[in-house]
Amino acid sequence: MRVLLIESKKLSLNTYPLNKGELKYLSKVLRIKDGAIFNCKDENDIYYEATLSYDILHVKRVDTPNVLLDNLSSYSGPFAKIDIYLSLLKGKKLESVIRSLTEIGVRRIILVDSTFSQEHNVTSHNLERYQAIIKEAVQQSGATLPTLLGPISFDEAVHSAEGKLLILHQTAIKKTVSLKDAISKLDQVHSCFIGPEGGFSETECAIVINKGGLPVLLNTNILRAETAAIYTAACLQNLLQG
Repeated sequence: MRVLLIESKKLSLNTYPLNKGELKYLSKVLRIKDGAIFNCKDENDIYYEATLSYDILHVKRVDTPNVLLDNLSSYSGPFAKIDIYLSLLKGKKLESVIRSLTEIGVRRIILVDSTFSQEHNVTSHNLERYQAIIKEAVQQSGATLPTLLGPISFDEAVHSAEGKLLILHQTAIKKTVSLKDAISKLDQVHSCFIGPEGGFSETECAIVINKGGLPVLLNTNILRAETAAIYTAACLQNLLQG
């Protein structure tokens, strides 16, 4: 289902002031008219019944959304707790992957500056753009808002990773396992490291393995970095929910 994502910090006395972007989304994209009643949610997945009054929403908290923006079906969870440690990609590739990972329902997206990353400069403008893409994806898909972190170094990423560690690789490594064999529903969190266009270095793979991580080789064709990220997140979500 599509949903309007609001910021809880802007709520005041059961009213929510709409900015130009939010108002345009409601009026131009969703064609919501003045006086219409619908549900929205905040970044904590708390739902509100909202009434549109020009550029203001009058809201009240509800336990279950019942007046949706559309009749499209939506999976209501629970989603598997998946953290994707995503190496920096060139150009618009990163934007596309972030959008898809949000729709798939990952918990966290952590940007990593790895050895073979061909892009190292992420500006504050880039990060604002990524956050805007995440918001658009949440509103379109009804997904839970993921946390975007980074960029951080590879060592810092491995140190901060939670739960079971998985690293996708392209080289011959002993004890390589399939994605299906690598996961376990007993692990609450799965942290998956996905390399850039050139893959991970042998040193980086060794760092993850020495911390108890599993090297994973996908049983599929050779995939582009951006395709591998989306494919892996979707497979993890499906396998862990099944």
